[in-house]
Amino acid sequence: MEVDIRKLEAANRMAHEGAERAASHLSAMTDIETSVDVTRTHVRSDATAVERQQCVGVVIELDGGLRGRTAFTFPAQAVERVRDVLAPGMEDMDESLVREVGNVMAGGFVDGWADYLGTTIDISPPTYVDGDPTLLFDDADETFVFASSIGAVDESISFSVHLSPEVGEYGELLGDDGETVSVEDLSHFDEMTRGGATTVAENITAMTGIETTVEITHVSFVPVEEVPEALGDATYVGVVIELETSPGGFVLILFDETSARDISGALLPGDDGVSDGELSGTEQNAIQELGNIMASSFIDGWANALETTIDISPPTFAHDMGSAIADPLVAQLGQKQEFAFVSDATIRAAETPFDCSLYVLPDESELREVLSLLDADATSERKTNAGRL
Repeated sequence: MEVDIRKLEAANRMAHEGAERAASHLSAMTDIETSVDVTRTHVRSDATAVERQQCVGVVIELDGGLRGRTAFTFPAQAVERVRDVLAPGMEDMDESLVREVGNVMAGGFVDGWADYLGTTIDISPPTYVDGDPTLLFDDADETFVFASSIGAVDESISFSVHLSPEVGEYGELLGDDGETVSVEDLSHFDEMTRGGATTVAENITAMTGIETTVEITHVSFVPVEEVPEALGDATYVGVVIELETSPGGFVLILFDETSARDISGALLPGDDGVSDGELSGTEQNAIQELGNIMASSFIDGWANALETTIDISPPTFAHDMGSAIADPLVAQLGQKQEFAFVSDATIRAAETPFDCSLYVLPDESELREVLSLLDADATSERKTNAGRL
């Protein structure tokens, strides 16, 4: 299936505006000021792992001018905050409260989509979900999921909005009238990232003895300007590498600070190397070298899959908030494109607290060009095999 890039951009913007309407309805109910943080369009493939988070919420079926489903999900602490405002002291009201709040927010969200499509959208009564909202992801033929994260200005509440149209709706929403990208090619992009991330995890284990696995991979379509916000204010330690030849863009390998210290400790046994809470020069060099090996093996796997050579820059050490690390990269990409296909993977250890995030921010036009050259049959049989240590 071919998807028009400009229509995908427009649909992403509409999802963002719909989430803003939902947030304003919640603010009107609770007098809690809210704002939409990030809206992504997730591209699903057979290899995509669904991140399962404990939360509560509602799922609402859509019919008429747009068929599919939408979901509004809250972490437990957000429900407590809403209850404190609307029904203080009434813990047994949580389910009915979530149903009512979700129903009110859905009205604003769906009305925005109906206006955008120039149609009428019918909604079902809300189905309450407690614990794991995987009902949203049950249908294998749903390829795109529009997802928005919403938070309160005072950080007292947060929730997520998802819209998952049925596959038969894509012709109207995303039909190929202009510059296009193949959904199958985006699935190959996800598979390439998963294969490369698996090799990265194996290299971490080989060098440090910390057993790691790839937990999640995503391909998302996101406004370039929102990439820093998606990385957030958490502090990371890692490396940034620029792809100097097609598909262009950047690769980021980022550890949270605790994981960075665990990694450097495993690479430098007996070297405490800590000064005033900062990583020592020796620790920085160790992480930079590990990041270089990890990124090189990841890119080698991509080059093998694409049957090409990809030149990369020397790694740049980074120790800062995620948004600050991404800002200069986004400024460079933003000169040529408004949206980006972002591939990310999370690598975690089985027995110890450990978190490594791998982000790929390619040049959109160059990515589409190289993916279009892939042979689908050959790609399905090809495995990303970067050199192991």
